[in-house]
Parts: sequence; C-alpha cells; structure tokens
Amino acid sequence: MVKEILAVRTKDNVPLDEDEIVAIKLNDGSVETKSEAVFSIDNGETRYFTTSNNSIALVSTVHPDLPEKPYIRTDPNETTSDNLLSLPRF
Repeated sequence: MVKEILAVRTKDNVPLDEDEIVAIKLNDGSVETKSEAVFSIDNGETRYFTTSNNSIALVSTVHPDLPEKPYIRTDPNETTSDNLLSLPRF
C-alpha cells in the first residue's frame, strides 16, 4: 500500500528535527501515530511519500542508537520543500 502524507503533528511548535514528529495526516484524512508508521514501513506493509512543487520524497525509518526511539524522515533529494518538517501542521 502507498500513502501520501499531507501534514504532521510535532511535540513542539517549532521542531528542530524529524524525531519530534508524533503523528502524520494522510491524504484520505486519516491520522497515524509515528509508531504506527514506523511499524508499517519496517514490516513492508506501507510506503509513505510527500510531494511539493512536482517533487516526490519517499519516507523511511531511522533507528538511532539508544536511548532514542525510531522515527520517520524523508529520503534526501534535490529539494527541502517536500521534507516532513516543511509540511503543514495539524
């Protein structure tokens, strides 16, 4: 399954990094937690992406060393306009 992310919810009003994302809003209006998205990506159930100005960025998981928990981020490409933290908040 492939899903487009349209907006993100973060811990803080001005997040500094993708690990502060706590939930995502999808193009069908549904909301998933960060943990749900990480699980779905890691198990090959879902591929997520963002778009901006004719650019598409795939989303992947990051599993940092302890004590941090896994999080999601966009794969690097030629623009930052499609990065998760560039999306609207909800």
